[in-house]
Amino acid sequence: MRFYPGKGFKLVTIVSFIVVLSITLTMIITIHSAYTTSKQSLVDNYLNNNYDRASDLASSTGDLLDRIQGSVNAIAEIWQRNHGLDENQMRDLYDTHREYFNSLSIIRKDHMVAQTAPADGDLHKGASVNNPTSRAVIKMRDSVITDPFVGTTGNLMVLVTSPLFDENNQYYGYVAGTIYLHKSNILQLILEREYELDGSYVYAVDAKGNIIFHPDRALIGKNVASNDAVWKVIAGLNGSMLYSDSQHDAYYAGYAYNMKSGWGIISQTPASVVNVPLGMLLQQSILQSLPLLLITLAAGWLLTYLVVKPLHQLASYSDTMVKDWNTGDFPPIRSATYEIKTLYNSLRFTSKQMQKYIAKLQNETALDGLTGLANRRNFDSTLDTWCMGEEPFALIMLDIDHFKRVNDTYGHLTGDRVMQFLAAMMRNVSREGDLCFRYGGEEFGILLRGCNITRAYVVAERLRQLASSTISPSGEIVTISIGIVACPDQGRTPTELISKADQALYTSKREGRNRSTIYADELLSTS
Repeated sequence: MRFYPGKGFKLVTIVSFIVVLSITLTMIITIHSAYTTSKQSLVDNYLNNNYDRASDLASSTGDLLDRIQGSVNAIAEIWQRNHGLDENQMRDLYDTHREYFNSLSIIRKDHMVAQTAPADGDLHKGASVNNPTSRAVIKMRDSVITDPFVGTTGNLMVLVTSPLFDENNQYYGYVAGTIYLHKSNILQLILEREYELDGSYVYAVDAKGNIIFHPDRALIGKNVASNDAVWKVIAGLNGSMLYSDSQHDAYYAGYAYNMKSGWGIISQTPASVVNVPLGMLLQQSILQSLPLLLITLAAGWLLTYLVVKPLHQLASYSDTMVKDWNTGDFPPIRSATYEIKTLYNSLRFTSKQMQKYIAKLQNETALDGLTGLANRRNFDSTLDTWCMGEEPFALIMLDIDHFKRVNDTYGHLTGDRVMQFLAAMMRNVSREGDLCFRYGGEEFGILLRGCNITRAYVVAERLRQLASSTISPSGEIVTISIGIVACPDQGRTPTELISKADQALYTSKREGRNRSTIYADELLSTS
C-alpha cells in the first residue's frame, strides 16, 4: 500500500485494498460454508447407514439363533423319542446340522460325555466337562444359549443346549451344539461379509462386552465393555454415534441390541473416510471459484474513485456475509460514479453465482444416495415450511410389504434395486412441485402441494395399483401399504401429520397390506 508523507494513503490504493479484501473474504466464507455443509451430510449418511446395517444384522442374528435353538430342540426330541441315539444316528444328525455347529454332544447330568460327533473332534466319549458353564446348564434344565467360555479343550466357545429326559421323565442331561468362536462358524458367514473397502466392518459382543466375532480373530474373547458404543449396546440401547476407541481412532458407529441373546452388533466406519471426498470438494470449489475471483479482483483494481457511502454499504454487506453467507441480495446502492457501479454489479454477480453454487451443493446433499429421492432431512425441512404456509397439501406415507423377505431371499443388492424401482414409479405418479422422499429403510412418501385428501387418495391408489401389477427387479410383484393425511384438515404440525399418516399406514398393514388408508379419528377408510 503506497503512502505519501503529509498526505496519507492514496485514495485509489485504499479502495483497491478494501475491494480485494472484501471479495477474498466472501469467497473464503462461501467455500467454508459449502465444506461444512457437505461434511455434516457425509457424517449423517455414514451414521445412518451403519445403524441400518447393525439393525439388520442384529435381526438376522436373532433369527439365526432361533433356527439353531430349534435344531437343538429337535435333536433332543429325537433322542427322547428313541430313548437314545446310536453312533450312526449321532453322526447323521451332526452331518445334517453341521452348518450350525462345530460339534454335537450328549452330556449326562454327571458331566460325562455320553456321545459326541464328529468322532475326531476335540471331545471324546467318556470325557468329563465339569466346568461352571456345564454345571449352570444342568442346574437350569432348560434350553440355553450360553455366554462365551473356555472349555476343557481350551477352545473359546458358545453352547446351544436343550435338556434331555429319559423314558421315566427323569432328567438325563443335555444335548449341546458347540460353536467355536476362534474357528470357522455360522456367525462368521453372516457377519464377515459385511467388511467393506472403505474400512467399514462389523463386530459382535456378548452381554458382558466380550467380543464374540471380529474380522481380526485375535480380538475374539477380548472384553471391550469400556468402549462407548459397546457399553451402550449391552445396556440394551440402539443408535449411532461418533466415538474413539482405545487406540484413539475415531469411528462413525451404529449399534443394535438383540434381546433374545443379549448380544450386540456394532457396525463402524473410520472417521477418516470422509477426508478424501471433502478434499476433492474443497479443491473443486476453489478451482471453480478462482476464475470468477480473478475477474472480480481485476474489476476492483480498476476503480479510481471513492464514494464513502456506497463503499461503506459494500463493506457492511461483506461484514454480514462473514456471519452468514446466505444473506440475500445486495442492498440498493445509488451512485452516479461508473467505477462504483461496476464494483457493485461485480460483487452482486459474484455473490449470486456463489449462492447458486452453494444451493446446488445443498440440493445434492439433500438427496438419498440410493434412490435419488429427497432424504429425511430434506423432507423434514420441506414439511416444516409447508406447515407454516397457507396453501393446503397432502402427505402420503408408504411401506414396502414383506421387504425383509426380499432381502433375505434375493440379497440386499436386489432389495436396493427394488427400492430404486419403487422410487421411479413414485416420480411417474407425482407432479412438478411435489416432493418424493425416502423416509428411512423401506418407508417412503410423497408431499403433494395444493392437494386435498380426495386427490391424494387417487394418486396413492394409482401408485399402489401400478406396483401391484408390475414385476419388480426381484422377479416378483412387490406390493405397498399406504397411509394418507391432509393439511390442514387432519393436522397442522409435522409431528401430528406424520403420526396420523403412520397410523393410517399401520392400519393398511394390519388389514392385510396392499391397500391405501385415509386417516380418520374414528373410522379409517381402506381399500
